[in-house]
Amino acid sequence: MSLYIFSRLFRHPGQSFQPIFGIVHYCLWRRKSANFLLSALVSAAVLTAALPLPPVRAAGFALMQQGTAAMGQGNAFVAEASDPSAIFYNPAGISQLTRPELYIGTTYNYPDREFHGPGGFSQTNHRIYRSPSIYLVYPFNDHVAAGFGFFVPFGLGSAWHPEWAGRYITTFSDLKTYNFNPVLSIKILENLSVAMGPNFLWTSAELKRKIPIFAGPVQLPDGESKLEGDASGAGFNFGVLYEPAAGFKVGVSYRSHIAVNYEGDLELVLPRPFPAQPKIPGTVKLTFPPSVTAGISLSRFQPLTVNFDVTWTGWSSYDRLDIKLSRPILVNGVLTSTISQPKNWNDAWAFRFGANYQVNENMKIRAGYIYDLTPVPDETFEPQVPDADRHIFTVGSDLKVWRLTLGIAYNYILTESRDKNNRLTFNGVPLPPQFQANGRYESSTHSLGLSASYKF
Repeated sequence: MSLYIFSRLFRHPGQSFQPIFGIVHYCLWRRKSANFLLSALVSAAVLTAALPLPPVRAAGFALMQQGTAAMGQGNAFVAEASDPSAIFYNPAGISQLTRPELYIGTTYNYPDREFHGPGGFSQTNHRIYRSPSIYLVYPFNDHVAAGFGFFVPFGLGSAWHPEWAGRYITTFSDLKTYNFNPVLSIKILENLSVAMGPNFLWTSAELKRKIPIFAGPVQLPDGESKLEGDASGAGFNFGVLYEPAAGFKVGVSYRSHIAVNYEGDLELVLPRPFPAQPKIPGTVKLTFPPSVTAGISLSRFQPLTVNFDVTWTGWSSYDRLDIKLSRPILVNGVLTSTISQPKNWNDAWAFRFGANYQVNENMKIRAGYIYDLTPVPDETFEPQVPDADRHIFTVGSDLKVWRLTLGIAYNYILTESRDKNNRLTFNGVPLPPQFQANGRYESSTHSLGLSASYKF
């Protein structure tokens, strides 16, 4: 009997067997069957796992919703930066705060992703993903302030049906990041402040996908591969806030890249009668990208304030993904301990418009719009990160009650539909056409932000 894993049986109708991807072809002798099954199935599973540690809400997989004030006005906040969430948006802004202040916030994201293709219609499971944030600011005097932030700068979550057309690419993805960011802000002049601080990031990731297994021309029940890993890294951020004229501010904020090295294991779950397989340790290097945001804030026409920001994100750092295993396995018929996949992402821009209106002494309303360009090129577009250009519509409000400020914001993220018509590859060899999940992808996300801050 011959065992074919990840094989394409025919290049064209009527041709003989022409396997082009990951074919393992051996006769199963009694003494060697166990060793062969182990090697072949591990090879297949690692091939199916060789997609990225899942790097969604700003283009790519960055999360920009780190405060309800900014979130309610299109995240155009770098030149206003008037509450403790400025630690994320522009830390120079905390020099505007005159009292110690504690800020606690939570954002709930409810994504919906759909696939329309030859394999039929599929939709991700409806789940709510939560990302918290905490900020504390302490002004020492009129010129020096310090603070820290704890927030989630990157993330992704998706769960596709286990029988969908792209199940051999992804069925489940979960990326978590947590960032601790202390900052120090100094007011150099009455109209000029600068700030800087280190960033300490912790991250974990989990990926699941199905494993196709063939015995000759017969497809056996699917197995499943699961990748888990965690990592940590460090970077820095700085900001500048300048008010050249009363009621007109200019802000600039920079966040550095953070390089991490995931360490984890590949676990295989195989159908009967295959035996349980040992975990395979491995590592993956990933660079979370740098970003620069510049913007203006115009408040000369009170009670209306208008903001405009532009953000550049250096996604070109994500040019390829290399998985390094602790022991070699068969990939495309070659024994190797490295599995590579090109990404070739591009640097991307986002344009943010926002405004707020002071209704009375205790209430402010906000609205905004974001046009967020995708960094993902057509040739490497994939269902694990089905990213496209986005239109984000935002509203929000603040209510002050004594020393307490309550904030709420809502975002509707409409992602443009996008067709996948490419050939994903591993170590230069494409997946078989039936595993590519080519078709049209559509997605949208509802986001709700809540916050409470207290001035001491």
